[in-house]
Amino acid sequence: MSDFIERLDAAIDHEWSRIRGGRFWSHVLGETVTPAFYRGLMEQIYHYTRHNSVNQATAAYRTSTHDRKLLRFVYKHALEELGHENMVIHDLAAKGLYDESLPQQRPMASTQALIAYLYQVALERGAVARLGYSYWAESCYAHIDVILKKLAQDLALTPRDMSFFVSHSEIDAKHAQEVSEAIRDSATTEEEQDAVIDVARTTLYLTGMILEQVTQEYLASRASGLARAA
Repeated sequence: MSDFIERLDAAIDHEWSRIRGGRFWSHVLGETVTPAFYRGLMEQIYHYTRHNSVNQATAAYRTSTHDRKLLRFVYKHALEELGHENMVIHDLAAKGLYDESLPQQRPMASTQALIAYLYQVALERGAVARLGYSYWAESCYAHIDVILKKLAQDLALTPRDMSFFVSHSEIDAKHAQEVSEAIRDSATTEEEQDAVIDVARTTLYLTGMILEQVTQEYLASRASGLARAA
């Protein structure tokens, strides 16, 4: 099991290294973050977050009815994730950035890919495999702390304005322990462990693609605006 956790952590660290080398990371740390960029980022977070409770619950479909401990984790975790997208709405509204049409807007292609992949994992591979997503998502704050501090600095965000990240991090600290326990209890075969690693790697890669597309679209919009102004 210790070798498995080491391989899982190594796969996650590799993807975070890829993200840190991307345009999103260099843009946030190298330029002043604008309200438009922040809004674009938070809107995509809203879109995939509102599916997390449902695709977590859906993972029960491919989970053995004999695995009651894992199913209890799935049901409990799905309930606790319900409505977290409302924190995003709160944070956008706090800075006057909330667009009431957001729930009807189509997510970016990369966001749609992450949402669809998680449903595919839930329906075809079940709760054990989906733990790979929860494992890194519930404990990502050490990786993104520098980004959150830069957003707060540039946009004058208080902890109250960042409820999704601040309140969520407090919730997720408890969730991270529960996910780790679920992995150790449930991912006992080599096939299950490989599935957890694969889902962790793929979902973090897709999340990185969302960050890159947010940045790409923002920079394209800014360039277009400058061209029109000229």
